[in-house]
Amino acid sequence: MESTSIRNSYRILKANLFFTGLLSRKITIRKFWNIFVCTIAYLLKTKKSARAPFLLSLELWNECNAGCLFCRNEKGQVYNINPETPMVGSISKGKMPPDMAMEIIDQVKDDVLIAVLYTNGEPLLYQELGKVIRFATQRKVMTMIATNGLLFNEQNAREILEAGIDLIKIQLGGFTQDIYSIQIRYGHVEKLKENIRMLARLKKEINTPVLIMIDWITYNYNRHQIPLIRQFCDELGLLLSFRQGNPRGGLEDKEAPLPTTTLPMSCDWLWKAMQVNFNGEVLQCCEGVVWSNIEPYTTYKTGDRNIVSIWNGLAAQNTRQLMAAQGRKSMSICRQCQRAGVAFKW
Repeated sequence: MESTSIRNSYRILKANLFFTGLLSRKITIRKFWNIFVCTIAYLLKTKKSARAPFLLSLELWNECNAGCLFCRNEKGQVYNINPETPMVGSISKGKMPPDMAMEIIDQVKDDVLIAVLYTNGEPLLYQELGKVIRFATQRKVMTMIATNGLLFNEQNAREILEAGIDLIKIQLGGFTQDIYSIQIRYGHVEKLKENIRMLARLKKEINTPVLIMIDWITYNYNRHQIPLIRQFCDELGLLLSFRQGNPRGGLEDKEAPLPTTTLPMSCDWLWKAMQVNFNGEVLQCCEGVVWSNIEPYTTYKTGDRNIVSIWNGLAAQNTRQLMAAQGRKSMSICRQCQRAGVAFKW
């Protein structure tokens, strides 16, 4: 049965990623140890965590081509989730230099388990995506992207598959155009399905262990098409996951609102994962890229090579202490967050 949770625990996906990582020798004893130390640090709520995070999230570019209702307005302005400032016009756009992305990956390559190469933007717009994936693969770091899939073509699909990407997650919220276009302003679902079929074909042709997963965004209006997407994924040998859709942007009167209650548990992200925005801002979590006026730990500059010291620096320690003492109510960005555990954004 499909999940109706806003967040997906991705248990089956994590198991598949684990075996993929073992086969590719990207998972090592040292990385296991790093995960263990991060977890113990979280449970004990210590000021310092392990030497490095085990999940690294990089916002390569926060531009997008799909225009999802819940993410941006019709002009492409990113929605700001900080309720104290204007909803649109507060989040700047930009692109991370590939040298910065690769330099950060290089510094944590021995400890980090996976590099998530997107946060709020469409990664296929980033022309150097294949280069960054290949760099990470050569350093035995797992990589993944989440994409709307509309920009896939034979060339860029082959490039990132041959570069060694481990997971491609493709968003889908409708199997026919009339349903798909309710949430997506720009895009044609038949073209998207052609792209997905092409990916499945190239996976076999190249003989890569990449995991391809369809991320079905569930709304009341598209539940009747779930059998169609199940059959589609079964035919192509794809993974399938479900999560609750976000009704923001025009669906508020048709869908149930997302929960806003403060979760009782402290957030894992401060002890286990690192978020770096396109401009080098090292943030507390992935929600920070769409929260205006957030105070970063610091702003990373290419050539500094100090990302590990930032991870356990004074700013990070103080934030962990605050979370340990007061929980999610201690910070406004944390009060409304429904994230439990550590995973990629959505």
